[in-house]
Amino acid sequence: MSAESLDLSVTDDGLLTLTVGGWPGLRLGPLDASLILANGSATAATRHVVRDGEHGAEVRLEYAHGLTLTRRFRAGPPSTVMCEAELTNASTEPVEVRDIRLLAAAGEVAFGQTSPSLRFYEQGSYWSRVRTLGADGPSGVASGEQDAAQQPIASSSQYVWVAYDASARMALIVGFETGDRWTGEIRTESVYGRIKGWSAGFGCGDTLLRPGETWKLESLTLAAGHDPWRLLCDYGDRVMRRHRVAIPDRSPVSWCSWYPYRLGVSEDRVRATAAIARERLVKLGLSVLVLDLGWQAGYLPSSFAENEQFASGLRALADELERDGLKLGAWCAPFTISAHDPLAREHPEWLLGSARDTEGNHLPQPTGTWFWQPHGETYALDLTHPGARAWLRERMRSLADRGVRYLKPDFIGGASAGHLTARHDRTVVAGGGAEAARLGLSIMHEEIIERHPGALILNCGGPELPGKGSTPLLYTCADTGNTGYVGWNHLKDDYGRNVAGHLWKNRRWGIIQPSCMVVGLPGTIEEARVRATATFLAGGQVDIGDNLLNLPEERWHVLTATLPPLGVSATPVDLFDPIETASLGYDASASGRGGDAAGVRHDASSVWALPVKADWDDWTLVGLFNYDTNDDVEYGKASITRFRLPLERIGLVGDAPHAVLEFWDSQYLGTSPFIRANPGGYTHPGDAQSLIVSLPDGRWEVAFFGPGVKLLIVRRAREHPWPVGTSFHQSGGTELTKVTWREPKLSGVLVRPAGQTGSLVIAVPAGWTPIEARVGNRRVPARRGANGSLVVPVVSESDRTVWDVQFRRSPGASSGPG
Repeated sequence: MSAESLDLSVTDDGLLTLTVGGWPGLRLGPLDASLILANGSATAATRHVVRDGEHGAEVRLEYAHGLTLTRRFRAGPPSTVMCEAELTNASTEPVEVRDIRLLAAAGEVAFGQTSPSLRFYEQGSYWSRVRTLGADGPSGVASGEQDAAQQPIASSSQYVWVAYDASARMALIVGFETGDRWTGEIRTESVYGRIKGWSAGFGCGDTLLRPGETWKLESLTLAAGHDPWRLLCDYGDRVMRRHRVAIPDRSPVSWCSWYPYRLGVSEDRVRATAAIARERLVKLGLSVLVLDLGWQAGYLPSSFAENEQFASGLRALADELERDGLKLGAWCAPFTISAHDPLAREHPEWLLGSARDTEGNHLPQPTGTWFWQPHGETYALDLTHPGARAWLRERMRSLADRGVRYLKPDFIGGASAGHLTARHDRTVVAGGGAEAARLGLSIMHEEIIERHPGALILNCGGPELPGKGSTPLLYTCADTGNTGYVGWNHLKDDYGRNVAGHLWKNRRWGIIQPSCMVVGLPGTIEEARVRATATFLAGGQVDIGDNLLNLPEERWHVLTATLPPLGVSATPVDLFDPIETASLGYDASASGRGGDAAGVRHDASSVWALPVKADWDDWTLVGLFNYDTNDDVEYGKASITRFRLPLERIGLVGDAPHAVLEFWDSQYLGTSPFIRANPGGYTHPGDAQSLIVSLPDGRWEVAFFGPGVKLLIVRRAREHPWPVGTSFHQSGGTELTKVTWREPKLSGVLVRPAGQTGSLVIAVPAGWTPIEARVGNRRVPARRGANGSLVVPVVSESDRTVWDVQFRRSPGASSGPG
C-alpha cells in the first residue's frame, strides 16, 4: 500500500513495514498489534488480510475468548496513511481490556543512518521537547554490577510524535486524530542510542468490553515529508477539520490574581485592579479578571462557596465588573477533592481508586498532598459516577448563576491518571483514558458556554485533542512563576521547549495560553522582555499576572507593548534544525587573537520568526532568545553569544536590502548588507554596539549578551523615508494605518488609546533631510536616532492620532516608489 513516497507493506500474516522514498535510513517494522487484558497478554489465534488494491488493506486478528481486533489501513492525502480500528467481543462474557497497541515493533527499528542526526518530537499538555538519541553510553562500568547506560530509556508522547532525520532531510509524523475515549500515545525505548522498541496505542484502564459490544478505537495517521514543522501544522489542520473546531475570533486578554496575590486576593483588591484596568487596559483588549485560588471557603480546591475575603459574593462583584466592561473569571479544581472537603467523607464512592475490597467496592486512593493551605491529601473525582457528575453540574451552574463567564478548571488531569482504574462504571474509561474527564468537561461546556455564549473555559491539564468537551483555550506550558525567583533555566524550558513545541496548535486546536505573563518586579527588565516577547510571538491568550497597583512605568511599557495580541503564532525555526551560534570572549576580542567558538544548539528553540501584514506594508518579526548567563565568569572571560541567521530560514528571500529595527531598545540597525568599516578589517569588543553584521556567506550575525531577547523588525528598505516601527507595539506596525508617502511628506495614523507615550522611528536614506514633524496639530521636536534614523516623539491624543513629517530631498537623491 503506497501513498506517494510513504509505503506501508503488509505481509500475508498481517505484519506491516513502513518505508519512505528518499529516506534510505528509515525502516519501521515489522509492525504487529498487541492486546493486553487485565489477566495478561492475548495472542492472536488466527490472522486475516484483505487487500484493496494498492490503496488499502484490512488486517483482522482473532483471539481466544471471542475477541477480534480489526485495523483498516488506507492511503490518504499525499504521503499519508490512515488507520481506523475496532475491537469486538463476540463472546458471552465481559472482558477487561488494559492496553491496545495498533502498531508495535518489538525489535530494533531504524529512523536514520546516523544517530546524531536523529531528532524526536514528543509532547504532552504542558510539555514538549525535541530530543536526540545521544551518543553511546560510556565504555566502562558505572557503579554497581551493571552499566546504567545499558538500561532501556523509555519515552512516551501524547497524541503525536515526529521522527526527523536531519541528514536525509526527511520526517515521519505519527498522530492520533481522535481521543474521545482513550489518550493516544507513541512510545519509544532506546539503549545506547538505538531504538529497541516502538509502538502507537493507548492504555485502556481495565475498561469493561461487554458481550456483543464493538469499540470504535481512536484513529491514527502516519505521514512523511521534508519539513517536520509543516507536518505538525498539517496534522493539526486535519484534526481541526475533522472535529470542526470553533475558534474565538480574537485571542483574549485577561488578568489573573495568582502571582500578585495568591491566597491574599480579595474583592477590594479586585475592585482596585478593575479601576486601573478600565483606565489603561480595557481599550487594549483586556476583558476578564480571573480570581485564582484564594476566593474559596477554606481555600479548598473543590470548594465553591465564597470566603470572607469576598463577603459581597461573586454575583455582586460580577455586576460591578460588567459596568466597567469586564467579565468575571474564576479558578476551581473540581476534579480534585480535598480530604478536608465533606464530600470525601460523605461520598467516598465518588472518588477514584486503584484497588477494590473483597466485596468489589473500589477504595479511594489519594493522588497527592495539597501544596497550599490547608494542605492534606487529595483525591480524584470519579466522573463515571452519576452522583459525582450531578454534583459537578450543580457547582458549574452555581458559578454561572453568580456571573462567572470565564472558567479556569485546574488540576483536571487527575481524573485520567493511569493508576486510578478502580471506579464506579467500568464501561467508561477513567484511569489512563480521557472519556470520564471529557464527561466532566462536557458538563462545564454545557453550563458555562452553552448557557452563556461568548463565555470561555481554559483547559488546564485535561484532554487537549479536540473532541467531546473541548474548550476554546489551552494551557500549554508549565507555570511561569513570579519574576526573578524561577531562574533562567526554567524560562528556557518553558518558552524554548514547551511553548515553542506547541505553537502549531494555536488557532487549530484552540487558542493557547503560555501561562501568566508576569513582567513586574522583582525580576530584571530583561526577564520581563523575554516573557513578553515569547507571549506575544505565541499569538495566543495574554493572561496578565502582575499587581497593577504598583507596577513601575517601565514595566507598564513592556505590558502594553504586548497588547492587543496579534493572534498569529511565530514559527520556531530552530526547533528541529538548530541555527549556528558562536561565542567570543572579551579578552580574545580586544586582543585580536580570535578564539571565536562556533557550534549549534540542540537544547531549546531560540529563533522565532513571524511574517506580519498590515494595510500599508508587510514585514517579518524575528525573536532571538538568549538564555546564556555567564555566571561566575572571571574578568575578561565573559563570552558574547552570536546568532548566525541564514536569511531563508527566517523567511527572507531575494537580494533586496532590508531595513531593521530592534524593538525593545528602539535601535535602528540600518539597511542590509550590514558592514563594519574598521580599517583593515580590524575587530574589537565595541563592534557589538551595532548589534548586527553581514557575514561573507550572506548570513546575518546578531550578537548580544544574555540572558535577554532581541526583537527584530525586518522590512524591505525604501529609497525614501519610511517607518520602520514604533515603541508602542511589538508587532512592528499594526498599530499604524494609512501610512502614505507623497513627496515630500510622510504621514499616517497611530491607533492607540489616548495618553500613551512613545516614539515613531523612521528610516531616512541618504539625501533626505527632515524639516518638520507634527503629531496631531502640534509641531514636535524630532531627533536624530541610530544610523541616521529619525525618532519622532508621540503622545497619543485620542484613539487615532494623526502624524506627518516633512522632508527635503537633496539633488540626486532618489524619491523611489511608495
